[in-house]
Parts: sequence; C-alpha cells; structure tokens
Amino acid sequence: MSPIEEAVRLLKAQPEENVRIIVELLRAMQTSAKPNGAEKRIGAGRDEIRLPEGFFEHFDDANEEIAGIFYGEE
Repeated sequence: MSPIEEAVRLLKAQPEENVRIIVELLRAMQTSAKPNGAEKRIGAGRDEIRLPEGFFEHFDDANEEIAGIFYGEE
C-alpha cells in the first residue's frame, strides 16, 4: 500500500472535524514550504521559532553552558 493510499484509508476513518484540521495543517505546510537553502523552521501549532543559520551545526557547542544552567556551575 502506498503512503497516499494509506493516508486516504486513514482519513476516511476520521470524523469530519478531524479531517478539517488535517486539511488546514496540510495547507499551512504547503504555504510554508521554502526553497533549498532557506532558513530552517520549527513550528508548534500556530507559533514558530526561527533559528539562526548554522544553529544545528553548533548546537552541541553549548552543552557545558546548558548543563551549568540545570546542574549549577562547577
């Protein structure tokens, strides 16, 4: 079964209100699609966080600082 066929099968089993929510989400995902090389985007609900360029490449560099915040400076 292809992913499209499975999606249709699952959608048919949902109440109409759930389908409306899913369609709204798909529309939001379609309009927010960015070309290659655009900044990365993480979103939750209607809010979003825009991360600076290179964030994921340097995220681990902050491990000691983050540990200090949670466990106190040593």
